[in-house]
Amino acid sequence: MRLLSVAIILAYAVQGVGPVWPSTPPDASWQVETVDRSGVGKFSSLRIDRYGNAHLAYISEDGSYSLKYGFWDHALKRWFMMTISRNASYCSLTLDSKQRPHISWADFGVVNGSKLQYAYWDGKLWNKQAIPLDAETVGYYTSLVLDAENHPSISFYEYNGPPGTDFRVRMRNVTWNGTYWEARTVDGDNQSGKFNDMAIDADGQIHLVYANVNALTAGVRYARWNGQSWHVETIDGRDQNHGELVGYSLCIGIDGNRPHVAYMNYSRPSLKYSVLNDGHWETEVVDDLAGVGYPDRNSLVIDKSGNPYISYYDAGRGLLKLAHKERGKWTIEIVDSSRAGFTSSMAMDSRTLWISYADEAGGGLKVARRALTEHAAVTAAVPVKTP
Repeated sequence: MRLLSVAIILAYAVQGVGPVWPSTPPDASWQVETVDRSGVGKFSSLRIDRYGNAHLAYISEDGSYSLKYGFWDHALKRWFMMTISRNASYCSLTLDSKQRPHISWADFGVVNGSKLQYAYWDGKLWNKQAIPLDAETVGYYTSLVLDAENHPSISFYEYNGPPGTDFRVRMRNVTWNGTYWEARTVDGDNQSGKFNDMAIDADGQIHLVYANVNALTAGVRYARWNGQSWHVETIDGRDQNHGELVGYSLCIGIDGNRPHVAYMNYSRPSLKYSVLNDGHWETEVVDDLAGVGYPDRNSLVIDKSGNPYISYYDAGRGLLKLAHKERGKWTIEIVDSSRAGFTSSMAMDSRTLWISYADEAGGGLKVARRALTEHAAVTAAVPVKTP
């Protein structure tokens, strides 16, 4: 653990370290700090390793749309930040079996030639590459998971397909098989793939949620990879919501092999939650909102007792909220306010709940954390262990 920390800190020493500014949250139980003021820090992706260190990827709107990586050393109690790339957007971070970070992202914008990008820390350096795809344009969200052999699998929104074809706006996935990248189409229906988010379960099955944003077929879609093919189904859609648009700001969490999903109803602003029980999706409205941000992203984690925690942004009120369900009842609290909370990411260790998010009014990236309740601390999900 210390070797990892020292290696990364030495890299920061070369690239420069920014200061940390504390702030006061609305609820005194939350400790909130601004970890980067270089620009509004959007699309953050947060993980806690098995040693208690925090790893964070995000896009800083600093004029060059920098992809940045943050490392919080639990012994030093401070953040170190470094720039990985520029002209970037929609990043996703996960950790391998050595607790080293891997990041996927898309080039900024949806102009022809925009690529899907991937980088990982090998203990000394960042290894970066553009994924060799035949797609003409990749844009919007990406999501990244690693299998038991640390092979990456990345979901992405193919905005324009191969040159000379009429393939457009579809949900795709690419996986490193140890020798080469294998690309597959998950869902070819028009405008399927925005807000994609993946998780991998204990058996190595990949679970993927994403939105179809076509005005006629809008809804929440779920796909599961069984090792040979993708199985796709619709969780929630226009038919169940009087023609309203649902599926924005999607996120997924896994409880053993059971997927939990959180998302927004865009037409009638609200947070919704679905869980797969005995082969059936059970869906409910968690909170009514004053407005939904676009293109926002919620975050969801599950504790060891199967209780969901959802971080989400009420764009109409400028509030970052946390919803937690236990014993069949939802509890909602305000984490931050004053237009801080867009594109949040959440992580949980044995004692602490962490949330990273954009501060649009203050022009930075914030991280909030608070101690879990005694019951939650006992049942909290341990950091993901990759064999």
